[in-house]
Amino acid sequence: MSTTTQPDNAATATSAPASSRSRDAGAVELVRFLSNPLTYLDALREDGRDVVPFKLGNLPAHLVTKPELLKLAMFNEDWPPISRGRLMGLQKWYTEGLFLSYGPEHHRQRDELWKPLFLDPQITRIAVERTRRKADSWVEGQPIEMYKELRSHCWAIDWQALTGTDLDAAPDLLEALGLGVEALAWLVLPFGPARWNWPLPQSRRTREAKRKLDSVIALMIAERRTRPTPEGEPADLLTQLVREADADGSITTDEQIRATFKMWFGADQLHALFTWTLHLLAESPDVETRWHAELDAVLGDREVREEDIRNLPYTVQIIHESMRVFPPVWGFFRQMTADYRLGDELIPKGHLMGMSPWATHRDGRYWPDPLRFDPERWAEGATRPPELSYFPFSGGPYQCHGRGLAMKEAVLILATLGQRWSYRPAGPEPKPSATWATEPKRGARFKPVPRA
Repeated sequence: MSTTTQPDNAATATSAPASSRSRDAGAVELVRFLSNPLTYLDALREDGRDVVPFKLGNLPAHLVTKPELLKLAMFNEDWPPISRGRLMGLQKWYTEGLFLSYGPEHHRQRDELWKPLFLDPQITRIAVERTRRKADSWVEGQPIEMYKELRSHCWAIDWQALTGTDLDAAPDLLEALGLGVEALAWLVLPFGPARWNWPLPQSRRTREAKRKLDSVIALMIAERRTRPTPEGEPADLLTQLVREADADGSITTDEQIRATFKMWFGADQLHALFTWTLHLLAESPDVETRWHAELDAVLGDREVREEDIRNLPYTVQIIHESMRVFPPVWGFFRQMTADYRLGDELIPKGHLMGMSPWATHRDGRYWPDPLRFDPERWAEGATRPPELSYFPFSGGPYQCHGRGLAMKEAVLILATLGQRWSYRPAGPEPKPSATWATEPKRGARFKPVPRA
């Protein structure tokens, strides 16, 4: 059995007859977009065209909705004329790093700095151990604001893997990370980089958070050089980055190490995935019952291990379907530095090209009854829509390169949470909003209850 998910904008979430109304009044369209990006994307989806033109302020934009064109847009090395565009506003927080690079330098950082870290087995071990302790700390029936709880939890896993220390013991650093990740959402907006320097309380706190976090990371880098971990002993991820930077012939800088450290938290959207998954499971008792049966049959009371993932196919199906209905990353834009042809479409120089998991994952042209939560869509042998009708991790050479690790962590953490409790609503139904992630507006409160 499955359930139908009804967000605020449910009325616009399924395909409708094509409507090609003009969206050239940039100021009006920008206000509409900023007031609710998800509702705005739903309306663009209704337009029905493969590439939908619109305008945000003085920036003409084009939302790509057809999977074949999305593949052309992502699986290429056309950089330039494709550029990061407004994403470069993130320099205020990161300075440099993988998210802000392209071409050979992007691929160097991807291959030399990021990919080796994703293979470290200590990450999944830490994830399971910390999740078991977290679930054991919850009290039956006591409401939890789950989005913030799980964000702190996932970042504590990341921090321990990176540094070998406990973020729970440093609430000031947790607050600094939170301010930085929240800033990512407004730094890419019009006036975002200028806002960084404005005399606003939030801007001031975010600048202070950057100074604090950068100082702490610089100190930790120096400590790893003065007291290096002996070869052969387990090394945290930051130590591995320092070793890479100090290797003969390396061109990695300390600034790139610091950016990689901070980007690890900006890239981690697992807390959004878990929050929406628990919400969908609470609304789908038959799915939850079948999921619990799988956990009991495979794991019993023992701790989940990485080798168990292959034997938890329904858990994987639930995760995929949750990311389809509520993709943690709701959309992203690129900007053209020259005219760019996408199939039969021309995107002129200076225009934005938009790609949105939120819009495409809920498109009835590719997903029948798209708001229905149905893990059976992902069962072996199930009919699948075209490639790139589903892209929670983007695609191509600039995709999220931690997708393999993210899926491992997702299965292991969700299984651990499901072994210990069921989760029931303890407040209003959460409504999705677009920040740096697909975040529940005003939170998502659940209470842990004993498994049936």
